[in-house]
Amino acid sequence: MHQPPDSKNSDSKALLRQDLRKKRSDLPLQQRMNHDLAIQKHMLALVQTQGARKIACYWPFNGEPDLIPLCRDLLDQGCEIALPVISENLRGSMQFFSWQKDTQLIKNRFGIFEPTTKAPVRISEFDILVIPLVAYDLKGNRVGMGAGYYDRHLEALRTQPAPLRVGAAYRLQEIAAIERNKWDIPLHGVVNERGSVTFVSENNPLEN
Repeated sequence: MHQPPDSKNSDSKALLRQDLRKKRSDLPLQQRMNHDLAIQKHMLALVQTQGARKIACYWPFNGEPDLIPLCRDLLDQGCEIALPVISENLRGSMQFFSWQKDTQLIKNRFGIFEPTTKAPVRISEFDILVIPLVAYDLKGNRVGMGAGYYDRHLEALRTQPAPLRVGAAYRLQEIAAIERNKWDIPLHGVVNERGSVTFVSENNPLEN
């Protein structure tokens, strides 16, 4: 069960989120576009290396890297793509629904676009789960937006090598160290504009 973080750690992460979200949002448009293209290229290479056919991604929000053009290309190549949908009834609950180019989208209560199709895909079926983040360190720790949706959704697969948990971020979001809470689910790797970063950990298929 998730426990609330201590106030000192919570305040520290809140300030970190505020600082890095601003730095991310302040990226000049052309630089952001170049970074996004590079991240898409490196993510495609990872998908191809892993032979992945089912990929869970996200709809970009608040300055997150935009991988939707890559998702469209992967659909053309016969891959299956799914996006997260937050439950309006169960607080903190999230599912992944199948997404196609013509799938109608609606904004959830946070203003993030979600597919309206009611075709849930079980998390264990994915080859790669691409996870947005605010900050990461080189031990696979991640700071998200603070709601804990991904950690809760992945808890049952904490020690499993699949799906491959890959963060998508800009290099400016890498920091020296993040304090890991016992409920945090570490990443197997991160893709940024410079390439892929693999983290040393147990049950990490990227190390094989």
